[in-house]
Amino acid sequence: MKKNILYLLAAAGILFSTEASAQILKRRAFLGVQVSGVSDSLAKAHKLKNAHGALVRGVIPNSTAEALKLQPNDVILQVNKTDIQNFMDVPRLAKAFQPGDAVALTLNRKGKTVKVKGKVQPMPYETAPANAEVRYGEVPLANNGYARSIVKKPKGSGKFPTVFFIQGYSCSSLDNLPEKDTQRQLMDALVARGYAVYRMEKPGIGDSKGVKPCTEIGYKEELAAFASGLDQLKRYDFVDRDNVFLFGHSLGANTAPIIAANDKVKGIITYGAAGKPWLEYLIEVFRDQRPITGTDYVEVDEDMKTLLPLVYEFMVLKKTPTELSQNPVYREYLEKHLDYDGKDHLFGRHYTFLQELHDIPGNKSWKDAAAHTLAIYGEADVQAINEVGAKMIADVVNSYYPGKGTYEFLPRTDHGFVEVGTKKDYQQIMAGGKASAYAASHFNMKLVDLIDNWMKEKMRKS
Repeated sequence: MKKNILYLLAAAGILFSTEASAQILKRRAFLGVQVSGVSDSLAKAHKLKNAHGALVRGVIPNSTAEALKLQPNDVILQVNKTDIQNFMDVPRLAKAFQPGDAVALTLNRKGKTVKVKGKVQPMPYETAPANAEVRYGEVPLANNGYARSIVKKPKGSGKFPTVFFIQGYSCSSLDNLPEKDTQRQLMDALVARGYAVYRMEKPGIGDSKGVKPCTEIGYKEELAAFASGLDQLKRYDFVDRDNVFLFGHSLGANTAPIIAANDKVKGIITYGAAGKPWLEYLIEVFRDQRPITGTDYVEVDEDMKTLLPLVYEFMVLKKTPTELSQNPVYREYLEKHLDYDGKDHLFGRHYTFLQELHDIPGNKSWKDAAAHTLAIYGEADVQAINEVGAKMIADVVNSYYPGKGTYEFLPRTDHGFVEVGTKKDYQQIMAGGKASAYAASHFNMKLVDLIDNWMKEKMRKS
């Protein structure tokens, strides 16, 4: 039976790396639901008493969520009778599941309470088309922990130029993404053009073992994990070690040059980068981004009176959220705008993650990386706010290594690689309630062309 299973996996293009024993990490339970926070307006539309719960944004095939018949725009209120206060409660509770466990959810569906129950399903393996293969491996972490790694490559022997996809801020899994997920579309398109594409889960996500949950770690621990991942990547016999590229998406653009400082790569590509210290970025988010998303300008002015001293005390003076919340004005602001859970978490991460992130010397990391760098800004990227960050990255690189930094403007494209039009068009799509379906069919393949052409140019010149 075991041999038959291995044959089936091989036929599906799934292999286990010999570089990291697959016997250490076992397959996890798979809830398979993409969730986000519940806004005040959404709570009102669903006739909820408050903005607690987790909004279902997508349901992944062959998952527990699909077996339970969850639907986009459902609001998860309870998991096994435990109330969901914040959307991050869902992955936290799911972490304790084992395949075969009983699970019961209480939902709000179009304003009505619905209860569903069933059995927890195991996580399926990602598959590949006939001309490619997937390898599941492991990344050793501190204190004998492990994180899952996944590499997809063209079939065949020989050396392949390799791209390490480094994800952004959230504690979301990259394992077996839906085929139409734009991150997967980007990675699969690069594989189709002859690249091996490597990715890894953050510590505490997915099949990880022996580590704290992702939501409890600091940025330094996350950096160390990605550095270990880069080391593991270069151990594969099919990797062309002279042509390894890092693709840093969003916060991954901060991570990429830091891990490249001590483990050199051919080049770094950034998309959706802030390009500045986190305190400065937060100020821009609340000053410049909120009007884009419809916040009144006068309200922004008033809010900044609270935000500026608050983030200074938090980022610079290193006060904890508990200490800050002793000020009732701060507490209200933290809860309303920074997703404060009343304990140690802001924006879904442990507060130390944000404080450590602010302390990273961004410009020095680009100097130390000494890599060819392509910094891309998408015209409709609300999260990056504007092109300043991407231009600054290219300028910093060129100031130390003339000609190594390149800035590119990608028209009509949002933070998630989706061709939407303008920022106003993006807002209308998001407000329409069908953003996931739209994204699935509007991935901007011009991003792949841009990246592919740039990498091939750098490889030709080496």
